[in-house]
Amino acid sequence: MTCILVAHLGDEVIIAADKRVTQITENGARVPCGDNEEKLVRTETGVITGAGSLAMLDPVKSLARDRGFDSSDVVLKWILNTRKSFSEAHANSPRLAADLAETSWMFTYPTVVNDQPVTRFVYFHQYHSADSLCVLTEGRVMCFPGGFSMEQAQALQAKLQAVVTEALESLPANQVKQTAVSGMLTLMSETAEISETVSSTCDIAVVNGRQVDIALSITESNDVREFIPMSHVAAS
Repeated sequence: MTCILVAHLGDEVIIAADKRVTQITENGARVPCGDNEEKLVRTETGVITGAGSLAMLDPVKSLARDRGFDSSDVVLKWILNTRKSFSEAHANSPRLAADLAETSWMFTYPTVVNDQPVTRFVYFHQYHSADSLCVLTEGRVMCFPGGFSMEQAQALQAKLQAVVTEALESLPANQVKQTAVSGMLTLMSETAEISETVSSTCDIAVVNGRQVDIALSITESNDVREFIPMSHVAAS
């Protein structure tokens, strides 16, 4: 499972994804099985990631990376088709409803609004809509949980929103990003303490249009947080 935190700062979108993978046993127990997963996937137009069932997440992420897309509707079609196929293949599973409810996708792409370049962040989450994408607007944040409750996610989101709102209202532009990143790392560490499905170590991407910079495997205790360009490499 996972925890993904997102903040739309205007020109830039910041996405933090923890690195833990969790297996779910037949009786529903969640067993951590590694903290090395790279959940942020580079596409030609930005990044795509997700929380929940890998059996649904990975096919969509691979299509976005390898084929690319010229419309968010293309990705929505992939998501809906994947959910349909998964539902048919696991029709008798007692976990089907939970897997569908807990699995969400999110991605970025550049667009133009009122003749101005914009970095768009959109997401699919059954809790918000079961047949359409939602848009995260400038100045807003989101928390996408996998393996912990919606109530916990909403509390986490409220804390991050307070950090980002205060930073946008009171800090110079060149300090807002660092404040948001620091806040995300603190919240990820706090979440890891209450949820065994989330790691305190995470990858953080800063997306501006088609430009993506990433800091890999960092924690709250890292004094140096180096962001490097993230290149798009499609599968051959």
